[in-house]
Amino acid sequence: MLERILEKIEAYYYRLMLGNMKEKETGVKMTLNELGRLQERKRYLSRISAKIKRRLAHAPEGTLRISDSSNKKRKQYYHRLEKTDRRGIYIKKNDRELVRKLAQKDYDKKLLAAMQKEMHAIDQYIKHMPEAMPEDIYLELNDTRKKLVKPEFETDQMFLEKWMDHEYAGKEFRSDAPILYTDKGERVRSKSEVIIANTLYKYKIPYRYEHPIILNGFGTVYPDFTLLDVKGRKEIYWEHQGMMDDPEYVEKAIRKLYYYMQNGIYLGETLIVTSETRSFPLNIREIEMIIEHRDLVWG
Repeated sequence: MLERILEKIEAYYYRLMLGNMKEKETGVKMTLNELGRLQERKRYLSRISAKIKRRLAHAPEGTLRISDSSNKKRKQYYHRLEKTDRRGIYIKKNDRELVRKLAQKDYDKKLLAAMQKEMHAIDQYIKHMPEAMPEDIYLELNDTRKKLVKPEFETDQMFLEKWMDHEYAGKEFRSDAPILYTDKGERVRSKSEVIIANTLYKYKIPYRYEHPIILNGFGTVYPDFTLLDVKGRKEIYWEHQGMMDDPEYVEKAIRKLYYYMQNGIYLGETLIVTSETRSFPLNIREIEMIIEHRDLVWG
């Protein structure tokens, strides 16, 4: 039984480390961050367990039995005070609060048992976790040996380099477009995009500017920035809506957000949106708050 629970807990937390990605072979380490998640999960379960134990201490004696009436049009409830009592005492309609309390008690006991098993499994998982994860072995080799072997797991750095090496054609600039460059040396379309790009560059967050993607039902779009969440091995799109004073612009922006959602790209998950008006411009602190909240800095 314990082995099956350990297998489930291991699979659950491995998926957690992958950031809910599709299962695939990838270099993901059990870092202090993931270990902290395990410990936080146990603390959470411990708090709920204490709450359940207090509730069970005041629960009525016995258990609940539910059966159909003779015509099967309604349920009948019975209070069993002894384990050997298979039938129980009929609970009248005016005492349905007892029914609710007995049903809650049965649920609470099952819930408590499940949480205790999971907490024990977490303890065992952490206790037997190897000091060096399989993904770490390649990283521990010296440079000479690294050149001689092909790693089974793709490291974060390998994944990043492959992503950064990707070539693409962005959207062309009109001849009358303002000439604005970022600290990274790339041309962008607005001063706000300069602020966003420079902040991403400052925090060493990998990104692509106006990398094209296809939204079914809408067509090709060029998100202002496509970020790489290295730890989660996923792309995050950042759209800046810089003309929210313009009703026509607002309508187009909302329409685009709708098609993002229709294509599985949801605001707050793999889509970040910032907005501004003439009286409320974008500021660096806003960008830094988003970066901090999304935990985008790595390395």
